Amino acid sequence: MKETAFSAYHGAETFGLLLVSLLVFLSGCGFKDIHEQTSLMDNTGILKGTIRNESPQDGPIHVLRFRNEEGLFVLERKVTAAKDGSYEFNVTRGKYSIFAFIDISGDGKYQPEEYGNYIGTPASIEVQDNEVLYVQPIVITGLVPKPEKEITLIDKSLAVWENIGQIVTLDDPRFTSEMYSAGLWRPLDFLEKAEGGLFFLEEYDKNKTPVLFIHGVLNGPTLWQKVLADLDRKHFQPWLFYYPSGLRLDMISDYLTQAVSQLQEEYDFPKYYVVAHSMGGLVARSFVKKYVEKSTRNSSILQLLVTVNSPMDGMSAAAQGLQHSPIIVPSWRDVATDSEFLRELYAWKWPKEIQYHLVVSYIDNKSHDGVVPLQSQAT
Repeated sequence: MKETAFSAYHGAETFGLLLVSLLVFLSGCGFKDIHEQTSLMDNTGILKGTIRNESPQDGPIHVLRFRNEEGLFVLERKVTAAKDGSYEFNVTRGKYSIFAFIDISGDGKYQPEEYGNYIGTPASIEVQDNEVLYVQPIVITGLVPKPEKEITLIDKSLAVWENIGQIVTLDDPRFTSEMYSAGLWRPLDFLEKAEGGLFFLEEYDKNKTPVLFIHGVLNGPTLWQKVLADLDRKHFQPWLFYYPSGLRLDMISDYLTQAVSQLQEEYDFPKYYVVAHSMGGLVARSFVKKYVEKSTRNSSILQLLVTVNSPMDGMSAAAQGLQHSPIIVPSWRDVATDSEFLRELYAWKWPKEIQYHLVVSYIDNKSHDGVVPLQSQAT
């Protein structure tokens, strides 16, 4: 068998109908739970808007998304508006409210002296399945207006946003095959229990080059155990991206883009590298596109991408799964051959400043590595 050092890891990864075959072992209750979670995540919408700062205060503008649950305003997510004031959220169907403030203190938390505003009184913004909704601009002119009636705020923001730069070990109880499976089939359970994030294995060291590792479907940080054992830790510091592999790939790369940008703002590292395996290669390509579009300067900071055994041309098995499976895993829509995700990805021109090394493997006398066709790997 011809193989790279990485190909031994690939047997744990499967796609499409190979995954669907597992359903026969599920109980009726388990099937229902999986169907509900995958359906909910497969129908996510996008909420977009802009912030206009017309006040004398200056600083990063944080935008908070609250879910309106029968009069209770539940904080689910916070982002930092782009330089042009734009922001967006991936959302499931429901009612939401948006609040923005200028973080002059730099602590990421709202303080009474910081200027801000919200939409309406605050109003509820209703988002339907798969809807892309543009909301009215939020204009900040001074202190936050007092709402017409008292509201109750509850913070239920996901831990995944607190795990950016968190130091862990590979023995972390969140890094298990059970959690990797949940990430594919039950992404909501994964986000609650395994959380995910962009983890460090050591304190940030400005004298070491970060290497960002991205796993594929049905996997997680322990995938890289042998690679990390051989990594020159005197010169490189590993960062481990951990995510539920059942989500749409745009959602995954959105998070990664924001996480890396946050770390970049905090540490101002001059360069870093990315290594991605299997479906993680598609996540990485999508991340690079968004990262470079965020700032052309970024193409000189991200200096290398390596994809290993990645289905860069998609998987026909995933397309078959979309046609025949009683349950649709959202990520299949993007991995499927000739998907809209892939077409948009390759319509974008790769920056010449970023080196790209593509690693493939195959079984002797076969045109695949056991899962991914060689032709798809080599695209």
